[in-house]
Amino acid sequence: MTNPTVETDARQREYTTYAPAGETCPACGVPIKNLENCRRGLLARRDSSPIVVYWHTACAPKGAGQ
Repeated sequence: MTNPTVETDARQREYTTYAPAGETCPACGVPIKNLENCRRGLLARRDSSPIVVYWHTACAPKGAGQ
């Protein structure tokens, strides 16, 4: 049986969106262009709260934005 909390937790898997100006994809290091579809999600940090990041759709980790 699956855990419905995990499956519906938007912090784990977010959606296709547009990034704010100046965002850079953490996977490839290339800036995300204006009006370019991308994936939004959170990256955990060791000593702090998670941060919001944007990936190119091709660079997004498996499950991000699905």
